[in-house]
Amino acid sequence: MVKNKEIGVAPKVVKKPARSYSVRRVIVWCIVALFGVGAAVFLFLNYPARPVNGPVTFGVTFSPYYQEQFGVDWREAYTSILDDLKVRNFRLSAYWNHTESADDVFDFSDIDFELNEAARRDAHVLLAVGRKLPRWPECHDPLWLDGKSRDEIEKQLLVYVDTVVQRYKDHPAITRWQVENEPFFPFGECKNKLGLSTLKKEVAIVRKYSSKPIVVTDSGEWSAWLPAAEQGDILGISMYRESWNDILGHIPFPIGPGFYQKKSDLISPFQKDIIITELQTEPWGSRPIIEMTRQEMEDSMSIAKLNDNIVFAKKVGFPEVYLWGVEWWYWLKESQDDSSFWDAGKELFRE
Repeated sequence: MVKNKEIGVAPKVVKKPARSYSVRRVIVWCIVALFGVGAAVFLFLNYPARPVNGPVTFGVTFSPYYQEQFGVDWREAYTSILDDLKVRNFRLSAYWNHTESADDVFDFSDIDFELNEAARRDAHVLLAVGRKLPRWPECHDPLWLDGKSRDEIEKQLLVYVDTVVQRYKDHPAITRWQVENEPFFPFGECKNKLGLSTLKKEVAIVRKYSSKPIVVTDSGEWSAWLPAAEQGDILGISMYRESWNDILGHIPFPIGPGFYQKKSDLISPFQKDIIITELQTEPWGSRPIIEMTRQEMEDSMSIAKLNDNIVFAKKVGFPEVYLWGVEWWYWLKESQDDSSFWDAGKELFRE
């Protein structure tokens, strides 16, 4: 006789917990989702480019004070860019720290020289005004602003912009204005950052005195473009084919011309006029160019890369392109016995 055994009762089945299966399924779906997002991003970055046939006008961004860092006379460099390279389109800047180095004491001699020399040769100037302007440290604050509050900085900035625009509103060389430089892109050393409300006030000042178009700029790769596009008459973008990281070194961007075209399509209801205000044509590394070895310069920006960047910009199809790095070209020619970039520029600007 068998004890403790119930007749006709099925034995209990102990189910294994389904947790491990669920966790595995979640992990699989997460991997699939990541691959999907990665593929979508890759396809967007390499969106098929449509062919373009329109002409492209080339110019340069020029900074006299950056040129001085190479130990050469910036006025000689500038006139050589005008007369030897035959550049006829410039993006210049009214740097606050140089123009108003003391409170309410203005020195316009450098800007006067640049604009007057351009006018003598029928060259066109896009003049940038504001606080955050091309070249490091981006925010070119005068020293006398140190310790002032954000509100006081804004007040002084608006007075400065008003003064500059009033002085040059009728200058024949200026065809357009730029207000600030990449104001929505968090790059540079800027204390007490000023925001959209300040930008709008600066734009209003320019419009008060001048009917010439206003350019507002943004990062070509890292920004959405729309906030900048809404504030001006023309959107200007930077275009970089590679960046530098202290750990990884030179990092090429996996971006095709169609990426920029697609972004322009997306913002076209708000802005149709787009130009390239900064095309990478100088080295970018772990230290200033003047401290690089020739090999470091070559690794970052060779003639082959220069030509490739120019061809790339033409394929994007925006009608105007300002090259970034002519100050370096001049230094190579004058101080390093290397005119290869300068000669390449001659060919480009005489096309």
